[in-house]
Amino acid sequence: MNVKYIAKNPSPVPQTITLRKGMPLDGGRLHSAEAITVQIPPMSVREIFFDEEGMPIVDGCVQDLTVNVVNEDGTPIDPHSSRRERTQIRDVNGNSSELFVEQTRRVYPSLLVNDDRCLGGTQLIAQFSHLRSARDNTTAVYSPAALNMTFESRTDSLYHAASQGLVTIENIVGNGYDSSNAIHMEINNPSANVVRMVVPQGTMIEQQSWNGNQNLVVKEDVWIEIQPGQTGTFPLPAFCANASANPPNGNSMNLTPFVFHDMGESFRDQQSMWRTTDSRRNVRMQ
Repeated sequence: MNVKYIAKNPSPVPQTITLRKGMPLDGGRLHSAEAITVQIPPMSVREIFFDEEGMPIVDGCVQDLTVNVVNEDGTPIDPHSSRRERTQIRDVNGNSSELFVEQTRRVYPSLLVNDDRCLGGTQLIAQFSHLRSARDNTTAVYSPAALNMTFESRTDSLYHAASQGLVTIENIVGNGYDSSNAIHMEINNPSANVVRMVVPQGTMIEQQSWNGNQNLVVKEDVWIEIQPGQTGTFPLPAFCANASANPPNGNSMNLTPFVFHDMGESFRDQQSMWRTTDSRRNVRMQ
């Protein structure tokens, strides 16, 4: 029986990937017998088949990953949904950043946004939608799925604990990128119990204001434990999420409920992350 491997390219440019010899297939029950290099078109996935001996035999079909649902101006989008959709913005007068933030608030009215609690998501969706709109030559607010993100729903996560009031995020400061301490979080545990939680790999940290600086992506799972009544400061490793923006420089930031979807090598290094984020160097996030 043939084994199918799915190679994904959510970026706006073609990608060439090489699957190495010995790569585990089918949950590790089979390994590739030789390396194979394939081309993947922009915003698509490609099927690659291996036979029972692990030999690559033929490229399968290519599936388009572009938006498949277009809504009317201001139509709400469910951030939990896996549907790739967008809501067009028809009134494009005025400042573009204010326009995208205002429309994103309309499209996601239930999204928890509170700068005092360092919780958000609106700025992130607005800025990524702005960048993708420039690439797609349109004006729209996109769903998290269309921006290669999912809504984080773990009950052991920091976002869950903070949104439910189990802990309080006093502040989040972004300073640089592609380092072990690009993010500093100060978190308080007001309860009488030890709180242990995780910041999952891919967690998106947004700028509180549209200042032209980068949003950040947490590089790996980070576990945090805080004793009862204590406040701790925790460094988090992070990549830059926007090649078209300036590095964070002591900026106030918010934790979002969105997690960037790993496309296989997204978290290998900063260049790999830039290849799979929805941005381009020649489109400025201003």
